[in-house]
Amino acid sequence: MNIEEEKKDGECSICGKEASLRCGACKQVFYCDKAHQREDWKRHKSHCTRPWEVRENEELGKHLVASRDLRPGEIVICEPPLIWGPALHSDLRSCVGCGKASSEARCELCMWPACSHDCAGLLDKNRHGAECAFLLATKVIPRCDVLLVIRLLILWRTKSKKWAVLSSFESHEESRGPGTEAYDETQNIINHLGPIASIDPTIRDMIGKICGMIDVNAVESLPDGTVAFYETACLLEHSCLPNTRHSFSLDEKGRPRITVKTTSDIEKGDHLTTMYTHALWSTRVRREHLRATKYFLCKCARCADPTELGTHLSSLKCPCKDGSILPKDPLNFDTEWCCDRCPGVLSSVEVAQLTDRLEEEVEEASKLARKEVFSDLLSRLSCLLHRNHQHCIAVGHSLIQLLAPDEPMKAELCKGILEVVDKLDPQGARLALYTAIALRELSKCPGEDRQSLLTRAMLLLKPEPANSPGGKLLKLIEMELC
Repeated sequence: MNIEEEKKDGECSICGKEASLRCGACKQVFYCDKAHQREDWKRHKSHCTRPWEVRENEELGKHLVASRDLRPGEIVICEPPLIWGPALHSDLRSCVGCGKASSEARCELCMWPACSHDCAGLLDKNRHGAECAFLLATKVIPRCDVLLVIRLLILWRTKSKKWAVLSSFESHEESRGPGTEAYDETQNIINHLGPIASIDPTIRDMIGKICGMIDVNAVESLPDGTVAFYETACLLEHSCLPNTRHSFSLDEKGRPRITVKTTSDIEKGDHLTTMYTHALWSTRVRREHLRATKYFLCKCARCADPTELGTHLSSLKCPCKDGSILPKDPLNFDTEWCCDRCPGVLSSVEVAQLTDRLEEEVEEASKLARKEVFSDLLSRLSCLLHRNHQHCIAVGHSLIQLLAPDEPMKAELCKGILEVVDKLDPQGARLALYTAIALRELSKCPGEDRQSLLTRAMLLLKPEPANSPGGKLLKLIEMELC
């Protein structure tokens, strides 16, 4: 995901001045203030078309489709969250007022963590005020990862209009029963919220529903370590080849806002999609993650292709040397894996055991972060896995940043990584920073077109804010080109 700073990005349709207020429906017209927006409505309403509409079916539930043809880069959604807070599994100490990392300050009434006693969110009666009284009355021991649950409970108990929207989101409670990891985590939260649960026995059941809603629907947001519910953006369905990208910004009061843009041409009636997993995970890993956390299985073109669009991100190397071992039916977890050149066959269990063991080795090598460790591991991985396998790409990306420019392996690894990324994320919607690093490292190698490679990296990083890793790399590249 990308994170963008608030910026004025249009001209007022009435006076032509720089403007940031955008038509909430079509997202295509700007105004410097609401007075000019009202003045222009008679003219604009005949042209104003919201770029999406909500559809519903048994397989997908509610989802979004394009209401008109869309071009790359068009804004389809720009909205504040219904509610936000620390992620359920976060161990960060977050401010109860603004969500930023906090130190030793606390709210003087409820004693929950705060970034400072002057935090605007802490002092705002419409933000922390209501929950502060609730926290004070119930005497729940402060623990940041349960705060969002409490906020949702308050909306439920007060019959808030926001709850009327939130309650329609899926929670998949039927899949989170005894014996599941989700059930154990929910019971842990219920036990911690004992003082609240004692108020009303139905609260225990509601906590279970709320935990499911958060796991299934909440989107990683700003500040880091927080998640949010968005009324429209949460309806974007998953695809391993998404046609939108999203970014976050903070408004003048420090509240997050999501902006969703198209990454390709989209025809009227096409589904609007995002990605719930990492773009460089292999098919088995992506689908297992979706099954465990979102309770569905992806069947997109990438998942259905044994070669993952020719990237071979899941493929193993066959002992016959010339062949690749591929899943016979990638949409079946129990499928056989067969060589495309010889009669060699492996079971799904054998493949899973091998790749999981190698993943542990990759994680251990990443902790050491030493050139010789990565080099040795990549050599061993290459004997078992396709050179573009997920694990080889991960180790290779770490290694290129440690190799000297004149080492032949550096250019070879960079080009292999870029070949994979270009097929999976050609617009840089998901892997901009990852790709820019590979481009910069390749630009250092003898005989490469340094100017062209760094220019391409800069274009990928252009949307990144100055204080993000991508923004800092962009400044470094700009200096290198001077």
